[in-house]
Amino acid sequence: MAKHSKYLQKESSLIQMLDPLAADWNNTQRSDPDNTAHSLAAEIDFSRLNSLFDHILQAMGIAIALVGLDGKILASSKWQRACIQFHRANENSRQRCTESDTDLASQLQQGSNYALYKCRNGLTDCSSPLIIDEVHVANLFIGQFFLSEPDIGFFTRQAKELGFDIETYLSAIAEVPIVAEEKLPALLSLLTSLAQQIAELSMANQRYIRTISSVGKQVAERTQELQLQNLILSMISQGASLADILTCMVQQIELLHPQMHCSVLLLDPSGQFLQHAAAPSLPDFYNQAVDGLAIGIGQGSCGTAAFTGEPVIVEDINSHPYWQSYLALTQAANLAACWSHPIKNAEGKVLGTFGVYHNKPCQPSSSQRQKISEYSQLAELAIERSLSAEKIRRLAFYDDLTGLPNRRLLEERLQHAIVSSKRSKNYCVLMFIDLDDFKPVNDLYGHKTGDLVLLEVAKRIRQVVRETDTVGRFGGDEFIVLLHEIARTKAHCRRRAEQIATKIAATISDPLSIEHQGTFTHRCNSSTGLVLFSGEQTAAELLLRQADAAMYQAKSRGKNQRCWFQP
Repeated sequence: MAKHSKYLQKESSLIQMLDPLAADWNNTQRSDPDNTAHSLAAEIDFSRLNSLFDHILQAMGIAIALVGLDGKILASSKWQRACIQFHRANENSRQRCTESDTDLASQLQQGSNYALYKCRNGLTDCSSPLIIDEVHVANLFIGQFFLSEPDIGFFTRQAKELGFDIETYLSAIAEVPIVAEEKLPALLSLLTSLAQQIAELSMANQRYIRTISSVGKQVAERTQELQLQNLILSMISQGASLADILTCMVQQIELLHPQMHCSVLLLDPSGQFLQHAAAPSLPDFYNQAVDGLAIGIGQGSCGTAAFTGEPVIVEDINSHPYWQSYLALTQAANLAACWSHPIKNAEGKVLGTFGVYHNKPCQPSSSQRQKISEYSQLAELAIERSLSAEKIRRLAFYDDLTGLPNRRLLEERLQHAIVSSKRSKNYCVLMFIDLDDFKPVNDLYGHKTGDLVLLEVAKRIRQVVRETDTVGRFGGDEFIVLLHEIARTKAHCRRRAEQIATKIAATISDPLSIEHQGTFTHRCNSSTGLVLFSGEQTAAELLLRQADAAMYQAKSRGKNQRCWFQP
């Protein structure tokens, strides 16, 4: 002990230590640990152990390191100068250090709770496993100490053998502490317990932080989604067009998910084709190409989803059989994946599809699948509300049987024609048409057959007039024809109106072949009242009464007549 103390007095009373992290003392890499251990070790912040280990080093003179199963240092005190400056700096002595590291790690991998190894360099190391959540994640090493008074002769010979400066080397050896072997298990147990508690606290804190972050992200996403729903509901309540609502919805979804290119396609009234509704981030040429896409198995993702009524997930468009006929189109648009979800109403009827495109092959996560389903439901809400609004509008303004404008809409259009005529200085004509021989159809064949006759008559009248003119059903077997802005002179306007009235009467009187519980033929004549007007007249109701009066005058003349209103 005296010799050992003699060399210790040659240096400062403070123990000389070096940083093992800076010195890269553990330059041998072992094989990677299993994924569980590796993941768990990566989850823990071991940096708080550095300070603890340094305090123990200052108090006891024992160097400590926590080393991962892959050989990487996770935390450490400073290291003994004899090790850093001499043993690990020399190739031959470094090999002996490696043997110590390897032997200790091997003992722990075999299930030992405590391992001791005396290095061929003359120092002693020991280690114990660090177990977190029942997983062996790292090894706690304490080392570079003596179990008894060192043999100075051995270290002198070693210094000569390895080419060390003897005096400096022996000075470093003198700094190495002596630890009673019987105290090592308790010391290791204490250090391991402390390391374990700090690691578990760190792990719990990291998990808490991630949980808070995840919850915060979920709350933010849900808030954004609720804002999107409120925006869409607001647009619906304000009467925005379906095209505007769906375009806004898609744009907002793409802001929430920048990697997505979204598309809404609507099933046409025939139920056979998909029509473009909204896809603002897709190229125009692509939207034009898919407009009118026939539904069916193999018709891309959306055509198939609309046909089957089930989601269709295509991870890689280039290799999937559903997309082989469209590769030139998708490659030009740089589309590599397509996930399509059918849009269904409450009765399960397919209304269209909500599609999500990506520029790289990919599969949706379970949460993404759920969001796509929710976005499809939001689209369904917009579509159904739009259809309901359209249905209400049609009930309010159109005849349910023929689809022609009803009296309410006729009066609005007539008022508009009066205002427009005043501005353009052109004359217009209003016709009031009544079928002369319609009652026998209802009496002999029933009202369903009568409805078929009215449908055919409405169709024939529409075919005679211009698209800019208005044909409406006033009620029963009465029809209205509004000829907009025919001519600037009364005479020209009357002649043109006479020609049109003659064609209408002729097409109505052509035999009607009706198929309903058999086929029968019927001929209807008509009586027509006409009134000429311009912007000088401002009362639509008055014009309708005048045209009605002229129609009754035509009937009084023997039916199948036309008569101009005479003030």
